[in-house]
Amino acid sequence: EPFPSLEYLRRLDISNNVISGHLPDFSRASWIRELDLSNQRHGGLTGTISPDFSRLQNLLALNLAFNKLTSFPSDIGSLQKLRTLDLSFNLFSQTIPSELGKLE
Repeated sequence: EPFPSLEYLRRLDISNNVISGHLPDFSRASWIRELDLSNQRHGGLTGTISPDFSRLQNLLALNLAFNKLTSFPSDIGSLQKLRTLDLSFNLFSQTIPSELGKLE
């Protein structure tokens, strides 16, 4: 586990780094409010956004821009506190879930 005990973490910004491969599991970071993994160089983050992200019910801001992610879970709209979502400049080919339009 890359992040074994993140239960009380509120904000994590590791943008503009050289993290590559699949998106780490953040399901234990239940209190996280802001997560920025944008602009990972040398390959960046690849693959899919795990359905475990829907467990981050306190998440206010998620920035995964400028990576090589290919899909996101349809239940990403269940993050009712989410106010800022940046998934730009990735490799998504699916349609945006209608649930995202219901977020305030």
